[in-house]
Amino acid sequence: MSYSTPSDPTPTPGVEPAAPASSFAPPAGYAPAGVAPAPGGARGRRNPWGLAAIISAAVLVLLLVLQLFVQVGILLSQTYDLFGPITGILGIVEGFVALVTVVLGLVGLFQRDRSPVLAAIALGAGGFALLSAVLWNVLYPLILSAA
Repeated sequence: MSYSTPSDPTPTPGVEPAAPASSFAPPAGYAPAGVAPAPGGARGRRNPWGLAAIISAAVLVLLLVLQLFVQVGILLSQTYDLFGPITGILGIVEGFVALVTVVLGLVGLFQRDRSPVLAAIALGAGGFALLSAVLWNVLYPLILSAA
């Protein structure tokens, strides 16, 4: 009969023996195996310029809705002499806010290691509103005066 000696380890049931250590190391910039990546990646950090741009775009949308209600109110009150000046003032304010939105969106878009999503959305909205303001407040009166 043979008895095990203390120098012979007895395997524990259900436990695999440890694998020998290897000399493999992950490339630079990669996490070792078994480590979860950082949430959101490198470009997932918040972008304060993009947030400011999207807030400016929201103000722009509110101004456009306000202009719609003001124009309807003027037309319903039949004070047509106020329509031109009030619409012009609101158009200038909207153009200024659209310009601010475009600038904030551009600055937010080119921030390193920041998410460009909000800045890109605001840049599109601000660019469209700026183009609309230029067409409505500059070209439309020129076309009407030429006709």
